[in-house]
Amino acid sequence: MTTAPSTFRISLPEPLVELLGKRVIDLPTTELDRGLLREDVIAAYQRVLAESPEAQIVVRRCRDLLNDLHGDGFAVIEAGPLLDRYGLDDGQKAATVLLSWLGTPLRAFDKWPLWKPLGTNLTIDPMRATGSGYNPLHIDIVNATEPPDYSVLLCVRPDPRGEGYSIVSRLRPAVDRISDGERALLSERVFSDGAFYELTGVGKEYSPFPVLDGRSVPDGFVRFTAKMLPAMDPADPHTSAVRALERELIAEQKKFLLGVGDLIVVNQHLSVHGREALGQGQEEVPEERRRLLWQMFLRAAGTEAR
Repeated sequence: MTTAPSTFRISLPEPLVELLGKRVIDLPTTELDRGLLREDVIAAYQRVLAESPEAQIVVRRCRDLLNDLHGDGFAVIEAGPLLDRYGLDDGQKAATVLLSWLGTPLRAFDKWPLWKPLGTNLTIDPMRATGSGYNPLHIDIVNATEPPDYSVLLCVRPDPRGEGYSIVSRLRPAVDRISDGERALLSERVFSDGAFYELTGVGKEYSPFPVLDGRSVPDGFVRFTAKMLPAMDPADPHTSAVRALERELIAEQKKFLLGVGDLIVVNQHLSVHGREALGQGQEEVPEERRRLLWQMFLRAAGTEAR
């Protein structure tokens, strides 16, 4: 395991922070159409990109990190100044504008607004996204025919205990390192994980699903989630194949802490993500001070609603 070097972190130039602050008040709100940000809203946000050379540089750098087949498939955008200067509401909107330059913002979960809060709940399974324990490597909405192309997390409040490291690992090289027999087992449509309801923009339920869908980047997914392992039969060779892939992913994973305002964007065609356990003594931390992230997804630019 290695920590993510600074080359994965992208700071926002001061002129871009100022521009977003000036424009965010008059820009349209994040209205949706079938779960996706409406086209007229995207067009308005794109006009901000067109007038800012600094924004265009940031976008090129993000795309290089996110979409390079030889890269790690993720970027950490230091958007803290947007929250510090403009507050949570306008800062969130400014972050949405920025992300719309990388893809089309997608809500996915019908019961939530565009940004879904992920707090820390000590009464649920610690493995879950809002739990306090180890959240193993996975892609989001793995059991849909069309999972989101990009998964986004915005850190509003880090763990006050100083833990909860984010983890990311490259999928395709890990698949190449397992055996032919293990890849054959992972190509069978026998895997399942989680429920599927009240979702928009991700296609239909896909269960059971294959881990390896046979499609290449940028269309295909490695439908990996270590969250399904506890329910699998330890004696089943498919379980052994999943564990073999998990070992390879863990061996090369990168870990890093997200600070206030940090945006991690993960290309789900290339990488999995997760979280190490939060620090001990969470029950002593008031709920309003525990770790809080906001989650959103992106569709690749030009993709229609599903």
